[in-house]
Amino acid sequence: MLSPESSLGAPLGALLFILSTPFCYGQSTGISYGEVQDIGPGGMGYLRPRITLNGDAQPVVLWGRTGPASNYLSVAVAGSFTAPVMVTPAGVAPAVADWMGSSIDADANTVWIVFKATPEDTAPCYARVSDDGGNTWSDTIRVSPADGLVSRFPSVAVIPDVGPVVEYMEFTSGYMEPRQVVVRMENDVFQPPVQVSAPFAPGEVCDCCTGEIVAGADHVVAMYRNAGSNIRTIWAASSTDDGTMFPVGAEIDPTVWVLNACPSSGPDGYLSGDSLRYVFLSGADNGNKVFVGGAGAMDLSVGSVRNVHPDQAMNVQQNFPRIAGSGDTLGIVWQQTVGSQTEVLFSWSVNGINGLHAPDTVNVVVAGAQKTPDVAFADGVFHIVWSDPAAGVVRYRKAMIMDATGVDDASTHESMPWAWYDAGMGTLQFRPDLRLDSWRLTDVMGHTVRTGRSAGVIDAIGLATGSYQLVGIDGQGAALRAVHLFIGR
Repeated sequence: MLSPESSLGAPLGALLFILSTPFCYGQSTGISYGEVQDIGPGGMGYLRPRITLNGDAQPVVLWGRTGPASNYLSVAVAGSFTAPVMVTPAGVAPAVADWMGSSIDADANTVWIVFKATPEDTAPCYARVSDDGGNTWSDTIRVSPADGLVSRFPSVAVIPDVGPVVEYMEFTSGYMEPRQVVVRMENDVFQPPVQVSAPFAPGEVCDCCTGEIVAGADHVVAMYRNAGSNIRTIWAASSTDDGTMFPVGAEIDPTVWVLNACPSSGPDGYLSGDSLRYVFLSGADNGNKVFVGGAGAMDLSVGSVRNVHPDQAMNVQQNFPRIAGSGDTLGIVWQQTVGSQTEVLFSWSVNGINGLHAPDTVNVVVAGAQKTPDVAFADGVFHIVWSDPAAGVVRYRKAMIMDATGVDDASTHESMPWAWYDAGMGTLQFRPDLRLDSWRLTDVMGHTVRTGRSAGVIDAIGLATGSYQLVGIDGQGAALRAVHLFIGR
């Protein structure tokens, strides 16, 4: 992508840059987006949606609702979502909010959910299981034991062909001495908790930050944010015996974020063979930003750790990152706020964490706040969900990886790209024969600055001089090849 610096020395009146590359930035693959879908009608909640995929690679989405507090779930069937069903039993109110809540994971058609019942200082964590891809559910199964301790923030992962493991935060009475523990299931019963933050991390864990557990065939890794000496970095513990013991623990976040407050934001990750890929929030430098890292699953030796979208302004505030992938193919979503506008952004790579593309804004509607996204991945498709509080719904969109044969040949319309900037007129212009459902113009921060639903001539007056990306959506909801423009007069 051309940056403003690449044009220094040229008269602004002569600037007209068009760079047609595979969407989104310079590899031989591209992304095609589906239409945005609402999951369920309004009034059934929207808090902190979480997504997994069942044995048919279909999304299963869990979210929270207040008034009354409950969890709802919907399953995608043939491209449409089923009517939401309440998966917390009548009379049991789960702890739900826009920054914390319940958790879901699946191994083929065996789907597990875990939730924390209220009141939080006395009620336990519970689990339920579905053996048919999320359509019918078992009775509740107690996760945290009746040991007089307080539990919060459960996260579930399913070990393939073995069963679930659950990480949660444990306190003594009065929410004192917070630490992270893991329980595993054996003979259909969750076993006593094993500590994973002690003895590794110094001091106490961050008592308002959620943890995350991930599982593969050979490893289980429990991640969490620590708070010793107010250093709010991410730590992890690793197991090679299905969560029975966690003999290895280490800090996997080198940012040294010192904060005398609670960020209420935890890590996320996935395992691929003997490698862990993970994301987290850090405010150590240049405001709150999202980072991605890689580590060995067995010894937690850290490799590369980098900012997901570097060189962003201080006032660009990021939070709640989530990651999904397989091997070197990965996608990261997060919530990003600039001023009063909050959107969901998505970055992806087929070449590991150092090959990430510049992000796109996933949501089409930019009014209100688009919050707390999640992502799942299978068969070349990223499945993205997020909360839309203004509309009162959970929203979903898929992003499909296309190889070079799935993207228009760059030479097809070399003489007339599908859109361009006319510096003399100060307008965005579209190819006359274009059949376009909608378009979106984003700046270098991934912030949507203009949207529309018709092609033609669009007034660009008022746009600041700089680089932009223009994305068009055709009638089938697929993204056209992105056009990168430098706008200046």
